[in-house]
Amino acid sequence: MTPASIPSNFTFLKEHDEQLVRFGMLAERYFPEDPNTCLLKLRQLTELLAELVAARTGLYVSKEEAQYDLVRRLQDRGLLSREVAQLFGDVRRAGNAASHEGVGDHRTALTMLRISWQLGVWYHRTFRNPQFKSGAFIPPVAPKDESEALKKELDQLKARLTEYQSAHHETQQELEAARSTARAAKEDQAFWEQMASDAEQAKAALAQRLATLQSSAAAQPPAAVNTVVTAANEAATQVDLDEADTRQIIDEQLRQRGWEADSEKVRYAQGARPERGRNRAIAEWPTANGPADYVLFVGLTPVAAIEAKRRNVNVSASLQQAQRYARAFEGSAIDRATRAADCKRLPTRP
Repeated sequence: MTPASIPSNFTFLKEHDEQLVRFGMLAERYFPEDPNTCLLKLRQLTELLAELVAARTGLYVSKEEAQYDLVRRLQDRGLLSREVAQLFGDVRRAGNAASHEGVGDHRTALTMLRISWQLGVWYHRTFRNPQFKSGAFIPPVAPKDESEALKKELDQLKARLTEYQSAHHETQQELEAARSTARAAKEDQAFWEQMASDAEQAKAALAQRLATLQSSAAAQPPAAVNTVVTAANEAATQVDLDEADTRQIIDEQLRQRGWEADSEKVRYAQGARPERGRNRAIAEWPTANGPADYVLFVGLTPVAAIEAKRRNVNVSASLQQAQRYARAFEGSAIDRATRAADCKRLPTRP
């Protein structure tokens, strides 16, 4: 059994560095049972991607440089667009939370798997094949205790994969053969233990490869880096995240800015309402034109509507949609929330 025989979202990265494939496959393997370790492996994968970008453009310093600082430097040099730098930051923060706080759930791990996959595709298009077609994302094995929301998301990913395979004339026999191979591999504990060991032992050799790439790139004329910048920014326009992943990213951005946000739990249908003294981003708030993706409340006062759209969607159309939601805002829902909040403040009878 070899890594090449196991279906993985990260196999295409082998021609860049075997270590990238190891980290990706280990993340997929750990996903159903240990989302924390999955997130740690994805952080390692994206850290290596950033280091490879730096080394191939003569900007690599050392393994000691913090990922945050490295990503900022690459963004300042134009190699990472704002959106791509943000995705690197999302994986870093999720990995840090998993490492330092033991915080990591399957929903976050699934989103970071897809983000890391897209970052790998971006890297491959930048440095090897601008026309690379990634195909559909291969969903990882579902955890035994999957939530309803996670089950729905995994089912949607499976449906997209099946649709893609059907459109590209992949036979059911080929699909089942791949699944059988994957099942056998996942049961082969020795195989995965060896892969984890190989990943650990490859660290010293990796440092040497990065130094060699850096030395070679440093000798190139400045025009060579400009060519990479152009390719990287073109590849960034093709990054493709679905709306579920986009919601996860927006949730995190809102939390960083002081809003209480979780598009699965802090949502109107789950009973979330504005409350005095709290800044809440309530998802799926009802309006006369349909539910707004988020409405931001400072206490009981709505201050903004947010429309979450996957990348490559018409932004001007989404802005118009958000404006329609704002104009058709359901005041009755706020009135009910206000009355409920006031009732809580009323003194009880003796």
